[in-house]
Amino acid sequence: APRPLEGHPRRARSDARTAAEPLARRDPAASPDTVAPGEGRGPPGRDLIDFSTMAPPAAPSTERREPRIFETWEGNDRFFCDGRCMTGPSPGSLAGTCALVLFPSVVFNALVVPDVASKYSLAFTVVAIAWPLWCLGCLVAAGTTDPGIVRREPYRPPPEGRARARYREERLPNGKSVTVKWNDTCNLYQPPRAHHCSVNDNCIDKFDHHCPWVGTTIGRRNYRPFLGFVFGTGILCVFVIATCALQIKIKYDELPADTQSRNLKAMGKAPAAMIVLFVSFLGFCFVGVLSCFHAYLVATNQTTYENFRDGYSWDENPYNKGLVGNCLEAWCSRAPPSRFRFRKPARQQPHLDGVADETNVEVVVDGGADGGAEGGAEGGAEGGA
Repeated sequence: APRPLEGHPRRARSDARTAAEPLARRDPAASPDTVAPGEGRGPPGRDLIDFSTMAPPAAPSTERREPRIFETWEGNDRFFCDGRCMTGPSPGSLAGTCALVLFPSVVFNALVVPDVASKYSLAFTVVAIAWPLWCLGCLVAAGTTDPGIVRREPYRPPPEGRARARYREERLPNGKSVTVKWNDTCNLYQPPRAHHCSVNDNCIDKFDHHCPWVGTTIGRRNYRPFLGFVFGTGILCVFVIATCALQIKIKYDELPADTQSRNLKAMGKAPAAMIVLFVSFLGFCFVGVLSCFHAYLVATNQTTYENFRDGYSWDENPYNKGLVGNCLEAWCSRAPPSRFRFRKPARQQPHLDGVADETNVEVVVDGGADGGAEGGAEGGAEGGA
């Protein structure tokens, strides 16, 4: 057979095996079980493996990982990125609203703002870029923030075998009393201003409304970014309408003074401004009215649900803190922490609610055994409404 060339891998392996054989024979400290390559019990050219020195294989683990909260979530909310991002039941609505703000803003910045900024000031460019981003940031924050979901409690039988009252009275820190209702879905008396949202299937603290444009429920923890989106979008529409009008004026001034139908020709030279102006006007008709309504709610410290259900007057509202106090609560108060760590198991959750002892509360409506049973049935239906 031809000899392997110098440096060939097969030649290198043969030289290493030849050099190892004398060392294995001369080593007096070698174990008697050590067998030189090519000798002993193994086939020629193969080393034997001593299995007596190897550790036994590890037994397969039978311990199961404890499921995390978002993996066993009972509501209709959606989770993404391994529980890091939470949205409402309709994340597509949130994406559609983002596109509705983003696309006209891109056309506006590309085809309208350059003419106006070069004629008047570069501040138009800065505002035209920064303000839509602010609106989008508030929108995404409102749609991906826990709105204030109240923890569900395990079922507990009524105390002392009597029927549980459907309503009970609780006293606020300001000394005024409010009535709260038993929620059969969450097995607790709803906190004041809380309501069970049928779309998200969760009890929401300081429930305002379920917004189809944001794709989730608006509550205590995401009301401020929602306000930022509503008011910010209204201001953005006014700014866009004014800027588009300025571009049309620039095109109008560029035409000769004796041009016939000068106004129409100026509009024809700015088609992007006309389209964006029309879209912004329609948007302002919606968010403008919504901004006025929520400005009234902030000033009177009401939620949308309370306004339609109760219609508090200024003196009747138990949550009224005065005009300045109401505005400070809406815009400056610190948002409470979430009641959940969605990527942690149930035993590592913070318990911020606590359920008061039912024997130490003042019951407002107690119809006895029959009334309590009927209230429980109706509470389940109304609690999910």
